[in-house]
Amino acid sequence: MTRNLMPITLRFFVSAILLTTIACKGKEPVADIRSLPDLNQQARPYVAIENTKVRAGPGPQFRVLAEIPRDAQLTAVGRDGEWVLIVSKKGNQPGFVAMASVRAANSSARNLSRAETKGPNKYQTVADTPLRSGPGLQYPVVTDLTKGTRINVVDQENGWLRVEPKQEGRKPGYIDASYARPTEIE
Repeated sequence: MTRNLMPITLRFFVSAILLTTIACKGKEPVADIRSLPDLNQQARPYVAIENTKVRAGPGPQFRVLAEIPRDAQLTAVGRDGEWVLIVSKKGNQPGFVAMASVRAANSSARNLSRAETKGPNKYQTVADTPLRSGPGLQYPVVTDLTKGTRINVVDQENGWLRVEPKQEGRKPGYIDASYARPTEIE
């Protein structure tokens, strides 16, 4: 009985190898990773024109990953139909927002010019956000600021706001500019 199984098993393995070889022929080689586009060069600033949901895919049928408040700055790197693919400076999962809920950011609308940063500017956080020791995600979190916290902004660097502490002896920190808006409340 084992003698009869040997030719069947051998024929099966030979057939599997032949099918694999045939299936692999004609396939294009995988592109060199350096030929992929650099997302930093494709990134474009957008602003949410309404409270909107970030979804796992390009459509309302995909699960909601997060909610973005109105006037939040977004970084778009692509589009799929009527949906914009956004990435997070905070390391959150990328996702899609409806194109109708965003507009291209006016570079002067939310960025502080050097003339405006001569003295402290009153801002307020629009969502809970970490205060970091430097202008980027690689810097450690000093503390967490809750939504509605009033802050004094003294400078802006690459989309990060330098925040001056109100208490003497404390070091300044940085928050993502999309999580704060100017306020006239004293």
